[in-house]
Amino acid sequence: MGKEPHHRQLLYTAHVRMFDITVPAGASTLDHSHDRDVVTVALGPTTLRTRQPGEDWSAPRSYVPGSVNVTRYTGGVAVHRMENIGKTPYRVFAVENLREKAWSMPQLIKAAGTTLLQQDRSFAVYEVRLGPSTTRTSHVHQMPTVVILISGSVEVQGGGGESVFRMEANGRWFPSQWDQPHTLTVVGESPAHLVEVEAR
Repeated sequence: MGKEPHHRQLLYTAHVRMFDITVPAGASTLDHSHDRDVVTVALGPTTLRTRQPGEDWSAPRSYVPGSVNVTRYTGGVAVHRMENIGKTPYRVFAVENLREKAWSMPQLIKAAGTTLLQQDRSFAVYEVRLGPSTTRTSHVHQMPTVVILISGSVEVQGGGGESVFRMEANGRWFPSQWDQPHTLTVVGESPAHLVEVEAR
C-alpha cells in the first residue's frame, strides 16, 4: 500500500501505520496490496468502487464524513484498485494495526459524548460528538490510538503535561499516548465531531 502514489504515509510506529489516501473525482488508484487489518475513516463525501485482479468492479459504495470501515487482511494478502466515481475527491485516513496476532482486548471506553462505533479483533473505533449539551470529554486509551477531527473545532489537553492545542480543520489528527488521559473541549458555537481509532 505504501508504494501506491495516492497513499501518503503520515505515521509509522512499532504498532500502527497511517496513510492519507486521496483519489480525485473520476480517477483510480493502481493495483495495491494489503496484508494488515485496517480501519478507514472518511473525511469527505464521495462514492467509490473497487476491483480485484481478473474480476468485475464492485457495486458503488457511498461515504459521508466520519464513515468508518474495518477490514481484516492479516493472515493473507488482498490486491485491489479503487475508482472514485463520485463528484468530489475521495479522501480517507487508513490506520493499520501492525500486530500479526495476539491482539489485546482492553476495557471499552465509557465517557461523555463518546460512542463505540465498531470493534473487531484488532481495533475499537469510537465517535466523539461535542456541542452545547456536552462540551467536554476526557478519557484514557490503553492502546495506541489516533484521534481524527471530522468537523468543528476542539481544544486538546493531554495528561502528560503537554501544552494545550487546537484542532480547527477537517483532517487534523494526533496520536494519543497510552495510559494518558486526553481532554477534548469544543470551541465556538458549532458542534465538533471526531473519530478515535484504537489499535488492539
